[in-house]
Amino acid sequence: MRLKEGSTLIREAVTAEYVDLVVFVTELGGTTALMLLLAVLFWWSNRRQSALVISYAIAGLALLLSLKTLFALPRPPADAMLVALEGEREGYGFPSGHAFAAAVVYGGLVSAYDRTRDARALLAAGTLVVLISLSRVVLGVHYLGDVIVGAILGVAFVVVMDRLTGGDPTIGFAIALVLSVPAVVIAGGATDSLLGLGSSIGGLLGSRRLPALPALRSRLEGVALVVVGGGFVATVQTAESAVEAVEPLLVGLYAILVAGILLVPAAVGRLEVDVLESTDR
Repeated sequence: MRLKEGSTLIREAVTAEYVDLVVFVTELGGTTALMLLLAVLFWWSNRRQSALVISYAIAGLALLLSLKTLFALPRPPADAMLVALEGEREGYGFPSGHAFAAAVVYGGLVSAYDRTRDARALLAAGTLVVLISLSRVVLGVHYLGDVIVGAILGVAFVVVMDRLTGGDPTIGFAIALVLSVPAVVIAGGATDSLLGLGSSIGGLLGSRRLPALPALRSRLEGVALVVVGGGFVATVQTAESAVEAVEPLLVGLYAILVAGILLVPAAVGRLEVDVLESTDR
């Protein structure tokens, strides 16, 4: 089922001199890169669609963590790794989280932005999912079967979420919360499960304010959103190390993180109003 022999052939086809490129590709399917992408898209483009995909990503994180824990299948042996990467030996190997997340986020963006009939969008998303999936096999942290199942599950998850949410991000975050609660229990309070729980709560609260958010008025405002939002995210990440030992605080911090990402446009809009009022005086 995990296609170990095929995995060996793929690993041996890529030499160590390409390791930096492979690591770069695999990071495109990592939590940090995907959430940064979704945050910037939310600040710069259609906020309802981007928020919808954020809810898919959080809900998917909870579901995948539960599945991984229930299957409890190990990763390939340590000597299969192309290069030692921090944290890549932790957790279970089936199905692949990177392949699943890439399919959910990149496939979700194609769906949410109504580009399913655009051959170029489908090709771009599909290429990213395939490359990220193969990078996991090349690095030796997953078998070929792990990434195939992960990608298929990711596509299926997007289809199901599209039907369940009807394009409403609040419903998406509510589903994420429903999936996150058992994930915390199944995974024994693992950090990723707390991330899913806190993020779903913050998303559920923040998404209720989406209709009231001001539309993006200029590129300069877009830059301000990225600067303010990026500073906020960096501040929260800095605080994470201080509260990581206290689970309720960690859940609260993750809730603040996602709610803050969704409400940054309101804060920047309020700041501009205050500046204009001060100038008039």
